[in-house]
Amino acid sequence: MENPELADLRHLEVHGSRNVSDGLNIDFNKPPDEPRQLEPDDLERLKAIIRRAGFIEGNEPQAVLHMLLQPRTRDLLNPSHLCHMAFKQALAALLIAISPKLETLAIFHIGEPSSKTKDFALLTMLRRANRTPYPIPYLQNLNRIIFPPDECSSGNDGFYYNIAEDYYHRLNLVRRLPALMSVSFSLVSWNNEAGLPPPPKSANYSDISFTHSNLAGNESDMCHILDSSKALHKSTYTIGGRAYPEGGKVSVSLTSIIRCLWRHRHHLEELDLDVEDNVSWGEIYGNESFKLESTEGIDRDEDIEYEELRSLSLGVHTLCFLARGIGPYSDRLDAKAFSLVHTLPASLRNLRLYGKGEKLGDPTLNLKDHWHEPNLDVDALLENLVAEKDTRLPLLRIEGFDPVIPRAKEVPEYADEDHPLLWK
Repeated sequence: MENPELADLRHLEVHGSRNVSDGLNIDFNKPPDEPRQLEPDDLERLKAIIRRAGFIEGNEPQAVLHMLLQPRTRDLLNPSHLCHMAFKQALAALLIAISPKLETLAIFHIGEPSSKTKDFALLTMLRRANRTPYPIPYLQNLNRIIFPPDECSSGNDGFYYNIAEDYYHRLNLVRRLPALMSVSFSLVSWNNEAGLPPPPKSANYSDISFTHSNLAGNESDMCHILDSSKALHKSTYTIGGRAYPEGGKVSVSLTSIIRCLWRHRHHLEELDLDVEDNVSWGEIYGNESFKLESTEGIDRDEDIEYEELRSLSLGVHTLCFLARGIGPYSDRLDAKAFSLVHTLPASLRNLRLYGKGEKLGDPTLNLKDHWHEPNLDVDALLENLVAEKDTRLPLLRIEGFDPVIPRAKEVPEYADEDHPLLWK
């Protein structure tokens, strides 16, 4: 590049696979057998950009150069070959180094912390940028990072939630970047080797999104991630579009998620929680929420409203559960006197409803086959909200009546590849 300082790249995607099966004996400290030939001036410019990217320690300059000078052979074109991954990461790192305006980075997979790829260029660059206390000439304007599913993984068969994502490891690579506001994941399932949880209030991102993901039964991982934000402004969690590998469903602990979100009520502006198809009626209308967790940790004397909440997207039963209160029956608002318009935050401007009129949940989610009938007329509560909102919430805009917005649903295990719920 003649004038690298003029690079105007704003968005970069780095595709990759976690499966490295070929070329594991290659040593990039040594030059390739038949290195790609460059003109002397081009070679010097390449070396200068490598230094500019911060690869100046030990044998790093030579190793990165060797990664980039590999000949165009079958090895370089094979996604599971070490040469392919090394070249791609080195090229991406140099593009980032000469792109000070970069705003969005999508990373499919760039290696595990203990794998053969742990010293590859992009991983090294992110680790250093994340821990450097002083400004560097790149990644200073990056405000959004997308972690799509590992498209080349053997676990990504396009039907199940079976990609065990190392979400903690990825967040720890980027959480201190100065301009970072948003991190998003898709098609994530629980992983007991996800890395070390980021410490509470240690991350600059304020917008955390998990879509088409299923961490059901392991909401503590989700809460660790939400609590890592210094000031959480937006949270998204949607389940749906894939099938559970073991069949059936796993119940989401709605109580755990709501208690976690309560800790962020002074900053939270937008919440999208589309998980109701995986919530048991026993938790919403029975007493399971009290059994799952006590009310410890919520100070009744504190301001009970979400101060900054502007936008809320919830299943209709989840909305009532949140507004009515969680815990034992004695702590919940009386069903006969319950009114949504008096319990929703006065700051709310947009309310998006999922699944109005749809039957809630699945009997298999009700513990001990004990069916808990709703003790609320949810449809009547929603109709009253519309009729009464002008008195207390005149600026509130409500979606989900006409047309009805379906709840996110998982794909049945007996479905085929053409099932309309399948997300690709």
